[in-house]
Formats: sequence, structure tokens, C-alpha cells
Amino acid sequence: MKEVDFKIYKFLLENKSVSKSVIPKSVLKSDAFQNLLQAEILMSKKIGRGFTVVVSKEIKFEKFFNSSFPEQKVYKSKSGNIKKFRNSKATKIRSKPIFFLRGFSTYNINGKTVELKALTRDYGLFSVIPTSVLADKICFIENLETFLNAEMLLGEEFLFIHKYGRIGKDSLSAIKANEVLVFVDYDFNGLDEYLRIKTVYGCAQLYVPDNYDELFSKQSVTLKGNKAKMSNAVKSSNESTVVKIREQVARTNRFLEQEILINV
Repeated sequence: MKEVDFKIYKFLLENKSVSKSVIPKSVLKSDAFQNLLQAEILMSKKIGRGFTVVVSKEIKFEKFFNSSFPEQKVYKSKSGNIKKFRNSKATKIRSKPIFFLRGFSTYNINGKTVELKALTRDYGLFSVIPTSVLADKICFIENLETFLNAEMLLGEEFLFIHKYGRIGKDSLSAIKANEVLVFVDYDFNGLDEYLRIKTVYGCAQLYVPDNYDELFSKQSVTLKGNKAKMSNAVKSSNESTVVKIREQVARTNRFLEQEILINV
């Protein structure tokens, strides 16, 4: 069950009745709610012009509630959702952002000096939940394979950053830089990620290779699934590079994957 179910059943447990009009359809149509009606543990009664749902068998309803929501005071996490709702996705969990870093210099990360070059050479990457990351030049990279080989294309001047999961604006607040490059797939999702990053770093630039048009004509692939949906940010952007790629992708239903730029 989800948090909305909990709130309705908790209200019924405490007040013994609730107007049917305030119960969300997702709860009304759920198997649990329908089973309670069929067992006459809950009953729908007409009062005036509307209906009220009342608890008709209090002991059985209390047993149902305690069985469905076994623990009430839990920490808000996926494990807490399981304990409280028996559903890890019952409420939205704000998880800590995890970033993968690769670099070939020394950086200040979470207040400590980190010899990232040695860690990158020896282990391939460095992962961190950042409280502060300071760099002169950073490059956000959308896909993991490109991130692991980006220096082959862009050299060793950048601190390369790949986010575990979707990049949110809040997760970027700890990272500071003078120059920001964004290297993504040349599709609607990639453009959306670039524009999201640019709202945090006004200086951010989208990386587009000099031979982009040639690569697109020879190596672009068909757009499918969720990649075919254009966000409002992408639709409304007036940035010339974004407009060019947006219209090209929309017109051809094809896009260029960033991995094609890395010659591994």
C-alpha cells in the first residue's frame, strides 16, 4: 500500500467514518478497500446527497490496519516504507546523491585534498557523496562507458563527473567550477539534462564535436521509447545549438549516441 492508503485508513481508525467524496479513487478501487466492503467491515451509507464510509466491525478493522501497517514510527527510507506500508515505493525517498569522479590532477573533495590521478589510474574511478567539490574545469558525462574513456577525446584537463541515477539540480549544489562542459547523448533526454545543469551553472556549454553533422548522417540511430519524448525545457529553449539538435532529431526521428565519439 501507499501513504495515501495509510492516511485514509488511519482516519477511519480514529474517527470511524469518512465522507466517500474525500477518498481518492486509487483507494476506492483497490482490492483491499473492496474486500473490506464485501466483508462488511466497512460500509457505504447514504447521508443526504452523498455517501459516508463507516467502520461497521471495529475489531476486525483494527486487525486489518495493524496487519497492513505493522510499524508506524519508522525512519523515512525504503526499508521504512517496507516496515510501515509493506511497499518500498510507498513514499518518495530523497536519497543521497552519489557521483563517480575521474581526473588526472589533485582536487579538494569534501574538504580534503584528494590525489585523484592515482585513484583513477589504479582503480578507474572514485565515488563520493559530495559535500563540496572544487575544480577549475569539470565535465558532466551522461553515460558510464563514455565517462570511463572521456580523456581519450577531451584530454586530462577536466574533472569528469558521472551521476549515479538522474541528475537533479539540488544534487549539484556542492560542486563548484569555473568552466563546465556537458557531454550527453544528442537526443531530447540529453538536451534536457544539459539544460537542467545549465540552470545551476550559467556558464555551462554543451559539447558538440566539429564533425557532428557528418557523424549524425553516418552513425545516428532510430529514436525509441522514452527518448522520443521532448520536455518543456527542450521545447521552449532558444539556444541555437539546442534548437538545431532538437529540430534535427524531431525531423529525422534519429539521434547520435555519445559513445560513438569515443574510439576505444
